[in-house]
Amino acid sequence: MNCITVSSSEWTYPDITGYKTGGRTINCHAARGGRLCCQILLTGVGDGGGICCEADGGIAGFELEFYEMVPIFVDKPGLETYNPVPLYPNRTGPFYIYDCLKPLGGRIKAMDQTAALYICARVPEDFAAGVYEGGLVISLEGEKTKIPASFTVHKAVLPSETLKFATWYNPRCTAKYHNAEPGSGEYERLDLLYHKMMRRMHMNTLRVDIGADILQTGENKYEFDFSKFERYVKMGIAEGFKYFQTPSIGGRRSWSQPTIYVNHGEIPCLSYEGYAYLSQYLGEFGKLLKENGWTDMFYFSIADEPNDINALEYRALCGMVRHLLPGVKLFDAMSHVPVYGSLDVYVPLNSEYEKHIETFERFRGSGDELWHYVCCGPRGEGYINRFMDYPLLATRYLFWGNYKYNLTGYLHWAVNQYQTDQDPFTNNWPLHWNAGNSCILPPGDTHIIYPGEGAPWMSMRLEAHRESAEEYEILRSIAQKDKEAADRLCALCFAGFNKVENDPAKFDEARIEMFETLGKLQGF
Repeated sequence: MNCITVSSSEWTYPDITGYKTGGRTINCHAARGGRLCCQILLTGVGDGGGICCEADGGIAGFELEFYEMVPIFVDKPGLETYNPVPLYPNRTGPFYIYDCLKPLGGRIKAMDQTAALYICARVPEDFAAGVYEGGLVISLEGEKTKIPASFTVHKAVLPSETLKFATWYNPRCTAKYHNAEPGSGEYERLDLLYHKMMRRMHMNTLRVDIGADILQTGENKYEFDFSKFERYVKMGIAEGFKYFQTPSIGGRRSWSQPTIYVNHGEIPCLSYEGYAYLSQYLGEFGKLLKENGWTDMFYFSIADEPNDINALEYRALCGMVRHLLPGVKLFDAMSHVPVYGSLDVYVPLNSEYEKHIETFERFRGSGDELWHYVCCGPRGEGYINRFMDYPLLATRYLFWGNYKYNLTGYLHWAVNQYQTDQDPFTNNWPLHWNAGNSCILPPGDTHIIYPGEGAPWMSMRLEAHRESAEEYEILRSIAQKDKEAADRLCALCFAGFNKVENDPAKFDEARIEMFETLGKLQGF
């Protein structure tokens, strides 16, 4: 059995043994309050088998988490796929990639006589800084090997969360893919595990997919039951979520039509019937928020991704909602479209922000907030995204962009938005329908958590999001005391959303320098 160690900043594969950060020893760095992480490839192991992992020496005092890395299949893109060329490029399917992290049991499976482990240890904020030397002893089917290990705990203490980070969770997919009846004890157990996993990656803004039960009692008369909604928000608060987003109050039936509909696509929003519905719905919703003290915690979506065709109606709907629901911040994801002055929070694609930076920055000058988002796009022109056929650093750098441009939030549409009949372990070019149009989604766009056996399983991209969020807070904290130093550190790896350092070894060096700089500025 041979062992290859690889940094958490680089993808690993069952059929590749050479890596930029590859080595024979475990060498991890972390700030206090952060996590020490490493990937380990075990080669020449047949089909795998019974496994046991034990830490000794100086690293034995860390509470290590062990995960089996599950290979995920990325097929060759079909002819109908939108812009199938990978970034830079990285790798074109078909291939298997170690993206899925399954909690390690007593056995491990191998592919092509290769198995893989992901190890991780959280470092408490009051942990003594220093270098801890030891080893990791791995026993697999009676064969034993020891990997030398060095854990460097830096003096720096990880700053608290400030970035507003939202990725949309789908409770229906949890029920379907785990065969759990909504409302059952098993469903509630799984649902809570998904939310804890979202909090692990520092996601602190939760989309409340559960809306009101609506009863029409007469012509243009409605009653609303928000009890499920209220319970869900209280659960989110208990789990540490600080902010909440609503699903869109309106939506299109076609990308080529200007009309926006409300009440699940039944009523044109600018009709009298639309006003009657909205005045009652938003009146009751606003009252609920006020009674619970939640008004400042909520971001209210109008109609996701407005375009040139429906922009005028969109702006009118924003005005109506602002009148009927005062005090709640309005937000939406968008490209560069004429919706000026309509929102409190503008969320452009990262590529659209850079291409139209003067326009979006004018919104900030008027007191509005700027986030950014990615979804099935951008794909091309070197722009980073969280796809599996892009380098892992493409996910890692997303929040470096937040620091670079002072964007206070990030949005993605999919925690677990598996498409119809999609198996996320084997099908990662799924068909997607939206308002009468279809497209093929790139690999990794639909999910960042896998529906594992009896529990959700993390992904390497989820861990990259976590580390990216921590690095954002480090850069931001450094900038509060030495803006020039923070900008210089950011520029070592990130000059723009399509201008990044692709060498993971150089990235790791910059990350260590960030830890050292923060520690000095914190007075350690």
